[in-house]
Amino acid sequence: MTNLKIMTLSLAAATAIALTGCGGSNSSPTTTPTPTASAEWPVVANQGCGTDASKYTTPTSTTLPAKITACTKLTADKVWKLAGKTAVTNGADLWLEQGTVVEGENPASFLAITAGSKIHAVGTKNKPIVFTSNKDVNPMGLDNNHSDDGAQGEWGGLILAGQAYTHYSKNVYEADETITFGRTDHKYDTESSGELDYVSVKHSGYRVAKDKELNGLSLAGVGSGTSINHIAIIGGADDAVEIWGGRPNLTNVYLYNASDDSVDTDLGYRGTWTNVLVDQEKLDSYNDHDSAGMETGNDGDTISTNDSNATQTHIVGYTAHIRGGGISMKYDAGMILENVQFISNRDANISDAQVVYRGPDVVKTHAMHVNGDICFKDNNATLTDALTFSKNNTKIASTTANAFTDWVTNRGTATGIQVGASGSINVDSTACTGADETTIWKGKAGSMDPVETYKYN
Repeated sequence: MTNLKIMTLSLAAATAIALTGCGGSNSSPTTTPTPTASAEWPVVANQGCGTDASKYTTPTSTTLPAKITACTKLTADKVWKLAGKTAVTNGADLWLEQGTVVEGENPASFLAITAGSKIHAVGTKNKPIVFTSNKDVNPMGLDNNHSDDGAQGEWGGLILAGQAYTHYSKNVYEADETITFGRTDHKYDTESSGELDYVSVKHSGYRVAKDKELNGLSLAGVGSGTSINHIAIIGGADDAVEIWGGRPNLTNVYLYNASDDSVDTDLGYRGTWTNVLVDQEKLDSYNDHDSAGMETGNDGDTISTNDSNATQTHIVGYTAHIRGGGISMKYDAGMILENVQFISNRDANISDAQVVYRGPDVVKTHAMHVNGDICFKDNNATLTDALTFSKNNTKIASTTANAFTDWVTNRGTATGIQVGASGSINVDSTACTGADETTIWKGKAGSMDPVETYKYN
């Protein structure tokens, strides 16, 4: 998870952007900004083209321009190319036909739907919409092979930005500061940035500068009116999905081989994820807290007790096969968990802990709830409470509040994890049903099978 999204690009990052023609994202904190209610980004009115074909123009060149400022349609009869950054702006809509393929030509190429604009990418199981790399579409080498299974970092990724509530005013996307998002009021929480359905994002992720990376799918200040369903993020050099603020809901999500976090939420995000399957394979960090199945929090300790703006991700039906971290939490974090399971396949030299704090103030907002079963299992060790919930904090060394204290010692009390009437925390157990894998599309056209190797070793 990134730690501060309001920042100034370094000279190196700016040079990289200038050379690649794109904007350029895991972040280190600098200075926590002071929220202000008066200096918001101006609201952009959408052009309202919807799916009225008469309002759209199809480009004559398959290489998309740096800016799309009028309603544009991409057809399925050709492959569309991102040579660098392409931003849909000026309230324009981008419509992709069923079966459309968009390829990033290089690691720094990405597509951004800016605040006030929309994307209409509605595929079907038989004709999904695919965002992938040039190498994946155009095999290279003597053996004519496509991208390796779960390959990472071959192009940038997909970004949706909106105007829904986000901590701090004037937020900017970490990998390209020309992309602004979010407001400190709730006037646009139900705004729509469009639709994503049967969409696959493959082989993404690019490091513009230290702690400034592009993810598979980035959602920044996106409203709840945005429809996101049947999404497969396959191979990513940073997070699979990262969300800063906003209120988007995601349903039927498959996250395979992200090198950092699979689900990463921050800056006051509140929305629901339903039916989510995670498989960690090649990670940046094989330990108990980095490269996590879930990471959540805020950039700084700015939220008071019981504040309704604390980050609170609601997850219903989730299974994660982890090789690194399970749940990593920091600053003003919260979750509502129902029917969630973590199954660890970690090596013996990695700590057994599956819930780890990065700072000592995670639960004080009272936003952390277990309303349905949650299960933790390690295939190589017999788990106990003491092994599952860490007593250490990885960023701030305070032990006055830690995962063990909140999840075990003070469980169910006013100063610990809140457990609902039908909720239970199960250690060394696979009793939770987790995600319904049979209903999760895994990126393969015409099939519910995975498009790339499915390994739970």
